[in-house]
Amino acid sequence: MLKKQLFARKSLETLKKEMEGENRLRRVLGPIALTSLGIGAIIGAGIFVTTGETAANKGGPAVMISYAVAGLGCALAALCYAEFAAMVPVAGSAYTYAYATLGELFAWIIGWDLVLEYAMSCGVLAADWTKYFNVFLKVISKALFKHEWQVPEFLSSDPFSTPGAWFSLPAVLVMATITIVLVIGIRESATMNVLLVFTKVGVVLFVIGVGYRYVNTKNWTGIPPTERKFSDVTDLLERRPDIAHLLPKQSYKYWNGKKLLDEYPEVGTVLAGWAQEEIKKTPNVELLQDEHPGLARFLPAKNFGPVSGEELFKQWPEIAEEITKNVKTEISKLPSQEEKWGMIGLVGLNRPLESLDDKVRSPFMPFGISGIMVAAAAVFFAYIGFDSISTHSEEAKKPQRDVPIGILSSLVICTILYFGVTAVITGMEPYPVIDPEAAVAEAFRRLSDRHQSTALTISAGLIAAGAVAGITSVILITLLSQARIFLAMARDGLLPPRVFGAVHPRFRTPHLSTLLTGGILCVVTALTPIDLLFNMVNIGTLLAFTIVCASVLLLRIRRPEAERPFRCPGLFIVAPAGMLVNVAMMMFLPLETWARLIGWLVLGMIIYFCYGRYHSVLGRRLATGQIE
Repeated sequence: MLKKQLFARKSLETLKKEMEGENRLRRVLGPIALTSLGIGAIIGAGIFVTTGETAANKGGPAVMISYAVAGLGCALAALCYAEFAAMVPVAGSAYTYAYATLGELFAWIIGWDLVLEYAMSCGVLAADWTKYFNVFLKVISKALFKHEWQVPEFLSSDPFSTPGAWFSLPAVLVMATITIVLVIGIRESATMNVLLVFTKVGVVLFVIGVGYRYVNTKNWTGIPPTERKFSDVTDLLERRPDIAHLLPKQSYKYWNGKKLLDEYPEVGTVLAGWAQEEIKKTPNVELLQDEHPGLARFLPAKNFGPVSGEELFKQWPEIAEEITKNVKTEISKLPSQEEKWGMIGLVGLNRPLESLDDKVRSPFMPFGISGIMVAAAAVFFAYIGFDSISTHSEEAKKPQRDVPIGILSSLVICTILYFGVTAVITGMEPYPVIDPEAAVAEAFRRLSDRHQSTALTISAGLIAAGAVAGITSVILITLLSQARIFLAMARDGLLPPRVFGAVHPRFRTPHLSTLLTGGILCVVTALTPIDLLFNMVNIGTLLAFTIVCASVLLLRIRRPEAERPFRCPGLFIVAPAGMLVNVAMMMFLPLETWARLIGWLVLGMIIYFCYGRYHSVLGRRLATGQIE
């Protein structure tokens, strides 16, 4: 009986019946609103934050190729999503699709997995929102009052990441505000999202339109790979033989930067001395970014004026301590060679790729193939969101037509914008000095400092404001989508229906689920280093996309006669290709991310076998003989 329940599937007819009745959601969304929801969920922290970190530390200018790889995986999955969403426009997205094709157990797994994509990503986004909000305050306060101001560190960080911090107040405020808006109603939420989408799309177009004038093509193809940041400990030792001489002869392949510094602290001291000597040779510190892009990141945030490196050390002797600290911080972040390759390294598939990886390195591809794929697995975060449209199928006016339009349109529009912004940012600044936390706004701020331009200073403020609006809209859509996933699972009895299945009689929104999720996330984002779960969001979403591709393929085989208002072209090629590309990106994620995913899924299985299987609506029907 248990085995029969675990693999029992919901029929298409049952799913369509669920669209009827008083407990369904209000159909108020048209194609423009759905496309706006998609763009609102996609453009956010990904383009404003992820681009900088991946360009500086993982892919270099070739991060543009990484976006293409991630976009390909999303496009293939999007076509599969569009077919199923048009067939059965009910809340639930990938969870519902898995229930109809793979059975209850897989449906629970994917539903639990989607919590990573939606709820956990809200926490990550709230942390990024705080960072850009502070950049916005700094730019505006400097322009208006001639000095920089921001939310104090003890009120803008969690106590685990920053000793002495209380909690992240901005993160709590934005999460609480969005939760209230979502409870009021989908129409109000959609209206707020449209305003935010127009704001951030306008800012993105502004970045592309203004930024291309300051693009230097040498930043794409003129910076040698030797100027890149070290990619792992093995790379550090190969490029710095003077460091290698400090160590006994052995294999450091499995060492990361923290272990290296713990065992041989003199390594950091030697490298810090080398960095200081290089800076002292610089005739003009203002030109340091152009002449030594790999060293500029060691300078503290000060306006030094037109002084030489030698004068710099005379005027600010404390800079030596700052450089030493920053060098050691950079080294401590270095992964081992195995960690760099992710699961590929664990199974040994990196070995035949390493020689090819070294051969293809160039100024445009300084980190090689591994850098492109590792960056692709990271920038995938920038695309997360288009699938949220499918969670709102039940609220679409004409879902068979509007949902496919919304999914595909939002993905195409965002891909074009991503290419433009990525090309501009990597062209405006040498990739080693791109700010990893607020790349776009910081690029324009630095440009305004070099040119002493008030217009560029204002531009930096506008970009920061656009980023704040963009990240706000992503939080809104992801939290909105999470409640719809919980609603679908509660309808099936896998979660308590009195909480997760309750729909407000007036607002017609899953209010209790939204309030509970929003409240928990307020606490999580305020007190925990949620940004550590960044890759968890990626691996959870990649797994969901892979299962959707498999589900749609199986349903086409099992129910070829079912009505399909939208048919994925070349499904028997598209679906397997989508599975392959998404699994490939998963394989390049860090090993600890896989360990956390396994732990998360084990926790989910415990909840299912302790609660879900006993309250499952489908399971009860099987037990009473209503279905066979």
